Amino acid sequence: MLSAWAATASAQDLLAPAASAPEAPAAHVSRPPQLLEFIETAHPVGREADASAVLLSVVVGIDGSVESAEVVESGGADFDAAALDAVRRFRFEPATIDGVPTRARIRYRYVFTVTAVPTPPAPEAPDVDAASEPAAEGDAAAAPSPEPEAVHAELTDAEIPTFSAEGVVEPPPRDAITRRIEGDALTQMAGTRGDALRAVELMPGVGRPAFGLGVLIVRGAAPQDSQIMLGGSPVPLAYHFGGITSFYQSRLLDGITFMPGNFSVRYGRAVGGILEVDPRDPRTDRPHGFIDVNVIDASAMIEGAIGPHLSIAMAVRRSYIDAILSALNIPGLGVAPAYYDYQATVAWNPDSSNRVRLLMYGSDDQLVTVSSAPANATANASFGLDNQFHRVQLQWRHLYGEDVQHDISASLGFDLNQTGAGVQFRQDRTQWPIVVRSEWRARLAEGFHLVAGLDLQVTPFHLDIVTQSQSGPTQTTARATDLHLHRDDPIFRPAIYAEGQITIAEILDVVLGTRLDLYTEIGQATLSPRVTSRLRVSDQFSIRAGVGLFSQPPDIGQLLQASASSILGPAWAVHTDLGIDIRFPTEHLSFQLDGFYKHLIDRVVAAGPAGGGAFGGALGMELASATGLSFTGPNTRYANTGLGRIYGLEVAARLEPGGPIPLIGFLSYTLMRSEWLDHPGEDWHLSPFDQTHIFTLALSWQIGSGFELAATLRLVSGNPYTPVTGSVADLGSGAYQPIYGAAYSARSPLFNRLDVRFQKRFSIGDVGIVLYIDIQNVYNQANQEGVSYNYDYTQSNPIPSLPIIPSLGLRGEL
Repeated sequence: MLSAWAATASAQDLLAPAASAPEAPAAHVSRPPQLLEFIETAHPVGREADASAVLLSVVVGIDGSVESAEVVESGGADFDAAALDAVRRFRFEPATIDGVPTRARIRYRYVFTVTAVPTPPAPEAPDVDAASEPAAEGDAAAAPSPEPEAVHAELTDAEIPTFSAEGVVEPPPRDAITRRIEGDALTQMAGTRGDALRAVELMPGVGRPAFGLGVLIVRGAAPQDSQIMLGGSPVPLAYHFGGITSFYQSRLLDGITFMPGNFSVRYGRAVGGILEVDPRDPRTDRPHGFIDVNVIDASAMIEGAIGPHLSIAMAVRRSYIDAILSALNIPGLGVAPAYYDYQATVAWNPDSSNRVRLLMYGSDDQLVTVSSAPANATANASFGLDNQFHRVQLQWRHLYGEDVQHDISASLGFDLNQTGAGVQFRQDRTQWPIVVRSEWRARLAEGFHLVAGLDLQVTPFHLDIVTQSQSGPTQTTARATDLHLHRDDPIFRPAIYAEGQITIAEILDVVLGTRLDLYTEIGQATLSPRVTSRLRVSDQFSIRAGVGLFSQPPDIGQLLQASASSILGPAWAVHTDLGIDIRFPTEHLSFQLDGFYKHLIDRVVAAGPAGGGAFGGALGMELASATGLSFTGPNTRYANTGLGRIYGLEVAARLEPGGPIPLIGFLSYTLMRSEWLDHPGEDWHLSPFDQTHIFTLALSWQIGSGFELAATLRLVSGNPYTPVTGSVADLGSGAYQPIYGAAYSARSPLFNRLDVRFQKRFSIGDVGIVLYIDIQNVYNQANQEGVSYNYDYTQSNPIPSLPIIPSLGLRGEL
């Protein structure tokens, strides 16, 4: 997937022109990476008599090190592993754009030979120095191929040069802080069940959700303050029940990009952070696929080319916990969670100037009946949930020469949330979101780039919320619990943005941008200027800074409260960041240190005590975000009276592949304070998402011979909650009403958990067999998520977190 200023250089651009090939448009790549150090590796044990070749996609960093490498065309699982191990230790002279070192992606073919192979003469304009390396001799020889290659759709098979290259150049980050995970690291970390989106939990600033629900808590902000995007389109729910797995097949992703603050103006309608999920195009070298079966769910995927310019990938996953529990027919169990998801990608690349991609994906979570109800059950005790969303998204990228690029994306969706609890509560929310994005990127002069775009969201929706007392409608207005809310108005949210990037003396990048949003549901517009900068002190050391203004509209459920809807406006946040980056390329080690401060203005708050009840505070908000339910009372009123301040320090270290030890690792620590003020005249208090200390250490060890071991340790401060200090009897209802202490003045104990993942890979010809076990909470730590009380609030008990969860699985790969 090409990024801003990205370009694909055909063989004619990178090598001596071929007379028989049509002229390709000029590319932004002034010079592709040049191989400086080739690493020779032996044949896999037992395969010394076999020849093979592995085609790899390699990302070369600005320091010339290999940031990531992944197999595009397999030569067999054991050869793949050997080639990856060698290529990750390659050293390059980095690609440059007008003399400035830049990240680049190339394709490199690593060839294992049995006998000496004559090497063709190197071209006059070499792409990678490996092209001229002689093949090693002997039965265990491993040689670089003279064919780092890319298929160019504008050429016929006869016209494609025998030696060509592809260079994909990414721009300097436009955000004050951007963290990205790609390649093998996405699926290798313990505790994620190989799920890419769970890998974001390894990054600093990411809080721990209750019960592992999978909601995104960024730098002490509420889950609804952050957005998860796929291809520029927001996703309503990123994870299935309990956050066990995400909605998108990880092996169809190019990577994930996390922006905890001060993100680009191309993103809006959020005051927290942004997680961008990047899908990849299907592979075209040959058919690929897998079938994965574990104790929780089963999944399958297939991909490959169906023509010279067309490729397709399809994947599906279905859980079967409900089927197992239904077969057991446990009395009184009633319902159990069930989920499925699907993805399909069609990529069409007719020439070097155009790329078209069609994405179709969806997710469904339900509570289904698994056993007969007990004899004393009533209709009032039943509970049902159906949460689903579906998307069809069309993307088109067109390059106008070497300086202008246009991206257009259109997405149509269907969202459904149906929840019910007997006759007391029913919610039916249906949406048909339409998202259109159009973005122009241009290089207007040397060292100056401009980005301008349109971001349009139109959401027709239907919403019904009905609540009533157990015995029917109440007669006393003062104690009414009955409510019927209904709305069918479409939401129209257009936005335009512009951003300029200036490079000064090849060491300082300054990005100035602004965004104009219109929220028709509240009849208000917001203007959000932002600025970020990056100073490259050396190849190993850089300094980042940023400040910006961000806005977010109120939720539709909040607007439905009639008494407050006319005065509700957007919430605001001011983000400030200062950070440094340090890289040690020879050790494949990098560090980041960031300080941040966020000030929240006009935060939407509800009347009443903060965090009351077992489902108040963080737990209630996270459940609401993960299920679509509302845990506030039916007559809750809202207003923009809240303030907030969130500040802290983040430290991150990353051990990249190819270093002196066979480990991939992440270490992060966040020291943070998140505080809220709800109403004028009140005191500041901790927010329900204040997790003062967040420590994560994740390591993955490539042992060799197909063995892999990973472990993740997480230590996190417990969530604050509002304690109950007493109670009074309500003589009218016969129930006890709690008396709350100071807001969020108590805190659950320290959360600690160790996850372990072990896998063994076997090879049978071109088929790989992977046996794995992923164990969450290995030592079955009894962590606490909250507190529950008895009927008169005289006794309390901790609400336990998830116990040990082992997941044993088998995956077959083609």
